[in-house]
Amino acid sequence: MRTGMRGISAGLLALSMAAPAIAAPVDCSNNAIPGTPVKGTVKGKPFVPKEVTLAIGGGMAINDAQFDAYDLTLMADGIFNALSARVLVRKGTKADGRVFRMVASDDMDKQPMAAAGTPEVQSWNLQLEAANIDTDFTQETASLRLEFGKRKGGVLPGKIFFCTLDPGTRISGSFDAKIGQ
Repeated sequence: MRTGMRGISAGLLALSMAAPAIAAPVDCSNNAIPGTPVKGTVKGKPFVPKEVTLAIGGGMAINDAQFDAYDLTLMADGIFNALSARVLVRKGTKADGRVFRMVASDDMDKQPMAAAGTPEVQSWNLQLEAANIDTDFTQETASLRLEFGKRKGGVLPGKIFFCTLDPGTRISGSFDAKIGQ
């Protein structure tokens, strides 16, 4: 009987070693963000922003709550080589000193909320023309940590850590976003 159990145990061990491990979703929404200038890779291709902008505009109303939309864009070589993200901030307040997160889950209930049923990170889009990449929150699971510092004139400093399930797509570091409309 012992020999039979050993055979079964060895067979289960061999089967478990042969089966590919199911990877947990990569979630960089809790990662520490390096203080170095923002850069990264998209599907293994270099991504180095040359311009970072922040547009603040009218957002949306959810029940009795009013929100402004903050649209952050990190452009490498024009609008077709950029990472953009939209976050919601309650009207009458600022994003200064705030942290926004999007966890690596398609389940909206797991996302940090700006209001009931409304995630604080509304959207993201990533384009890298040279690699023929154009993806967004509806096509791919990603996670994000966005930290804003204190506004200095027309500039809002911050840090970002963005990643997708593809290990070749990571963008992180600090930036100074020029505020425009």
